[in-house]
Amino acid sequence: MSQHPGDFDARPAVLRCGRCGKAVDWNEAQLQVVCSCRPHIPLPPVLVREATDADRMVVRDLFRRDFGRAPIVAFGEVMNVDEMPALVAAMHEDVSGALVYRIHGDGLHIVALATDPTWQRSGVGGHLVAEAELLARRLRLARLLVTTTNDNLPALYFYQRRGYRLSTFVPGGVLAHASGTPEGFAGIPVRDEVRLEKPLAPTD
Repeated sequence: MSQHPGDFDARPAVLRCGRCGKAVDWNEAQLQVVCSCRPHIPLPPVLVREATDADRMVVRDLFRRDFGRAPIVAFGEVMNVDEMPALVAAMHEDVSGALVYRIHGDGLHIVALATDPTWQRSGVGGHLVAEAELLARRLRLARLLVTTTNDNLPALYFYQRRGYRLSTFVPGGVLAHASGTPEGFAGIPVRDEVRLEKPLAPTD
């Protein structure tokens, strides 16, 4: 997701190291090739539900931590996540992640996805996206849509593993909404908007 001018550099500030659990700054993060040998850690069940009015403050704080206070820009539109429907994931009854969405044409557009750093790498994001897919099917929509930026390798990895495919590349799409060239994940210059989609098979 690209950001509104003036606050674009408010990208996710905290990631969690998969080996030691240490908090890592966004532009200091690194990618490594690893296998599936990490030990299994028992986790509490994840409950995903529609956000209520009582959840709104927590949801707002999650997205402001990850995306700053600026509106999100995607598909050439400026959006305010505070005004959109959301799904929340709860662990131990506390909100551990949130997904904001909207209906965009024949698809469900995942506008923003955020996870509390405490619960990163625990499957919260995957549960939220899976619930968004179920919602899209219930609404008989044809596809799911998501946008990210050229630097956001974790998001590109995350969504492609879940069946999303690159659909559109918008060169300079981020620069149109930012002053200068922001620095993104692992110090990669943020320039372009990348759109992905996942078609949904028709249901009876």
